[in-house]
Amino acid sequence: MNHYESDALTRVKDAKAIEPMLKMDAKGLYETVHRKHISMCGFGPATAMILASRQLGATRAELVQYATSADVSKDFERVVGYAGIALL
Repeated sequence: MNHYESDALTRVKDAKAIEPMLKMDAKGLYETVHRKHISMCGFGPATAMILASRQLGATRAELVQYATSADVSKDFERVVGYAGIALL
């Protein structure tokens, strides 16, 4: 998810990106990442995954787990966000 900003800001930005992913809204994810300046690596493949999953019959998405690197490193100044999302 977002990279190298504070834990607090990363959690806000990541929540904005996770929201359209949970709605299986590929266009919304793409637009949110660009509009909110979220440095999410892999958002292109995530967008493609949503589109492909929908075509293969997935109807919902579920957040499995969310964390930032601060959860382990205790460095809250420059973190990376991580989200596990299952498309079902």
